[in-house]
Amino acid sequence: MAVATDRLLMRLQRLRVKADGLLTTDVTVGYDYEHAPLSFKILCKKAMSVCIIDPLWRIVHLSAPELIRFLHEEDEEYTSLDAYWLKSLPKILHELQTVLISLDDSRNWGILDRHMWDQVNKDEQVKGMLDEIKHRLAAYFPVLIDEAPRINDVLEELKMVIDVMLILCCEFMDSNEEIFVFDDVSRRLLKCGFTQRQLELLSLAGRLPMKQNVDEKETVVGFEEDTIKLLERLTGFSKKLEVIPIVGMAGLGKTTLAKRLYRDPYVVYFFDIRAWSYVSQEYVKRDLLLGILSSIVEFTNRINSMSDEQLGEQIYRGLKGRKYLVVLDDIWDNRAWKELKIYFPDDRNGSRIVLTSRNIDLNLEATTHRLRLRTARESWRLLQTMVFENGKCPWRLYDVGKQISAKCYGLPLAISITAGLLRSRWTRAYWKEVAESSSNYIVRDPNQYMDTLALSYNHLPSHLRPCFLYLGVFPGDCDIPVHKLIRLWVAQGFIDQSASKSLEDVAEDYLMDLLGRSLVMVSKKGDDGQIKACHVHDLLRSLCVWKAKEEAFSPIEYRYGRVSSAISPVPAAEIENNMPPGMSSEHSTQHVNFVLCCPIELGECFQMGLPVEPDTYKFLRILDIESIFISLFPTDILNLVNLRYLAIKSEDGNPPTPISNLIRLQILIISSTNNIVLPTTTWDIKCLRHLYIKSGKTLIEDFSSEFIGILENLQTLSGVCPSPSCLSILTRTPNLRRLGFSGPLVSTSGVLEFPNIRSLDCLLTLKLSNTMKYHAPVKSCSPLMFPERLTRLTLSETYLEWNEIQTFGLLPNLEVLKLNVNACIGERWEASDIGFANLKLLKLQDLDIVKWEASSRQFPRLQRLVVRHCSMLQEIPAGIGEILTLELIEVSWCSELTARSATMIQKEQERNGNDFLKVFTSVHRDLYGKRKRPSYD
Repeated sequence: MAVATDRLLMRLQRLRVKADGLLTTDVTVGYDYEHAPLSFKILCKKAMSVCIIDPLWRIVHLSAPELIRFLHEEDEEYTSLDAYWLKSLPKILHELQTVLISLDDSRNWGILDRHMWDQVNKDEQVKGMLDEIKHRLAAYFPVLIDEAPRINDVLEELKMVIDVMLILCCEFMDSNEEIFVFDDVSRRLLKCGFTQRQLELLSLAGRLPMKQNVDEKETVVGFEEDTIKLLERLTGFSKKLEVIPIVGMAGLGKTTLAKRLYRDPYVVYFFDIRAWSYVSQEYVKRDLLLGILSSIVEFTNRINSMSDEQLGEQIYRGLKGRKYLVVLDDIWDNRAWKELKIYFPDDRNGSRIVLTSRNIDLNLEATTHRLRLRTARESWRLLQTMVFENGKCPWRLYDVGKQISAKCYGLPLAISITAGLLRSRWTRAYWKEVAESSSNYIVRDPNQYMDTLALSYNHLPSHLRPCFLYLGVFPGDCDIPVHKLIRLWVAQGFIDQSASKSLEDVAEDYLMDLLGRSLVMVSKKGDDGQIKACHVHDLLRSLCVWKAKEEAFSPIEYRYGRVSSAISPVPAAEIENNMPPGMSSEHSTQHVNFVLCCPIELGECFQMGLPVEPDTYKFLRILDIESIFISLFPTDILNLVNLRYLAIKSEDGNPPTPISNLIRLQILIISSTNNIVLPTTTWDIKCLRHLYIKSGKTLIEDFSSEFIGILENLQTLSGVCPSPSCLSILTRTPNLRRLGFSGPLVSTSGVLEFPNIRSLDCLLTLKLSNTMKYHAPVKSCSPLMFPERLTRLTLSETYLEWNEIQTFGLLPNLEVLKLNVNACIGERWEASDIGFANLKLLKLQDLDIVKWEASSRQFPRLQRLVVRHCSMLQEIPAGIGEILTLELIEVSWCSELTARSATMIQKEQERNGNDFLKVFTSVHRDLYGKRKRPSYD
């Protein structure tokens, strides 16, 4: 049955010539197709049928049933498929496809050929053969029948049949994606992957696995009844303060359900204030108070320096007289509740407090809402929803898929993790392997479930395993900053070198892979929508610790421990800008003021001034004591020569000259109350990749240029003062990606001034923080001072005139522009025609702007607009809503007029059919003033 493309085309050409000879022609009229003889029409059918339809019919008739039977029955021998024509089946199909493409090309055929196809389209016998072909494949691919009425062309139907047959061939893959049965040529053709047409067919059939989108909303399948009951309790007629405990075993979905309630649009409207705080087993009271307070008032230096009692009083005052909803997630016993309940006033206005706990006996005077395991039907629905785009499993995987869901025994965490395994591979052989590997334990005790959780670990690629195990160094239920996690992975040597990517970029890919497998969860996002923090479920953290011990994974020996933030207060400058009341937990998470250090015992030694024995910690790679305040840079650190990551905070953070002893150091972070000077020996650390300085003023010691080589590994230099010695260092950093200047950035003539960094070809991120106030509005510098690849720019205290902003519009690749406190001054910003061609995020914060005029022309690709603490701004320009790419407008701590204008933009877009624009708004109020009801659109 071998098909030769050239031979088919030659045969078709001979038939076309013969058909042409059967027509009578007139030079003035041309071909008379309407009155063509019957012999012509028969020949037309023969030309197309014999060359295309007949071979395809024979292929489908002979091969499809065999292929489908073996796919369905999972016969592992393949012996009866050893037919010579089947071995080359993909090659034959590709040759037929080539013939069809040639016929479909208008350059290869004329009026005669089109008329020949018209005759084929009208022929009942041809239609019958096509219908038989489609029905042969319909049991495997029902979309063939569903789509047929939409296709009125035989040529298109034939293409679709060939695509389905090629998809069918691709199903023959084992767990290592090696293709059996077919010859080498056919293997090479199949390994090229699916075409766009085939992908569209797979999507229509629900055969594509769900995109590994870590931002998708958590599914609450099976909790519909619970959601209705709890919503009734939250928004019911009872006026007294009511406590609602949601209780169930670990992994049952308590937090997911609580988030669903917390984000419900009616709940957002119903309550004046909403606050969310994670408690966990090892909680710090101060952190809980700050977590709740962050959703009630704006943070100030005064609030951060308050005692616990004063913080509790502020919570009480902020909630007094208002209808509030507070969620305390993951309470282990009633001790935390007893410490906090005195701060929640009962004004008999319908306020509610939701607690989630795995402990049934909390001894609360409240009606407990107990969650159950999900039924077999609910589990199967949930698994399909998590794996397939349309929530429907194809028949070929249906039976084995139900086996897998049954072995999850109704535990949502198990279903989520299993879905992470199945998304990446969707061959029957792989699913059968997962089904056979799943634990048969009935889940009554979480410890019994560890073997099933271990399945997700056993299926991890080798390069991801150490990254996953290392998550066990963090306490349970804490938010892990993504940038820190990535640097820790790099410092531990877990990341494989790539020729085209940096180690940090590869590490980010690893994290996204773990997120896609549901082993890590997103807990916080930045203004640009990028993941800012993540966390690991308690059960998965236990798995990390268990597996690390089992495999003698040494990096987990030193773990992060909690230190009370009351002992070690965090400077106000380091507190992140918290979202105002009324924002969802996607935008506001627990206040990250619990402080961690690693290793905890070594941090306590430095805090108490005790000596450190170097031999005890000679293999230590990570020393993170930035959360513990000490007076001087500890000289004992210089003996820990294996350090890769060092983060400290002290009153005098000046590194001593022997800092170069740490020859393997890759990340250095220094927070200092006083100004510091970086010694010349700092640049002798050739492995240094990231240098962050957080101090009032950071100078670089003058040096002789011949003693400093090229710093090829340095990617980040942040918080340094611009100076001649700084410029000398920059000329030696060809791979620098992030740069931050902090110091006097305004010249005596009132022009923004810093070293020319045009030559930094790899620089992507630049932060300019000016420390010298000028007596008049500042002029911008030349755009030629910036490197062309720059994508992110942040300005603070630069006091630029608003019309000077157009300078940055000339940067061709700028995607993120953040104008923070006093970056620009003046009441009016009239965007120029230059605009920002590629800007995706614009952030305005702590500015005194009153009037802003702009349109979609100036920001044609803007995706996110964030406006915070601009209390004088009158409105968001209506033209912003006309930007086709706009996804989000966030207005917080601004005037009611500003918030209303953002909402009007959204409503106008909805009237125009744009339902994708999201708007988050809240209005400005002082600490004790009565706040207007926030809106959440």
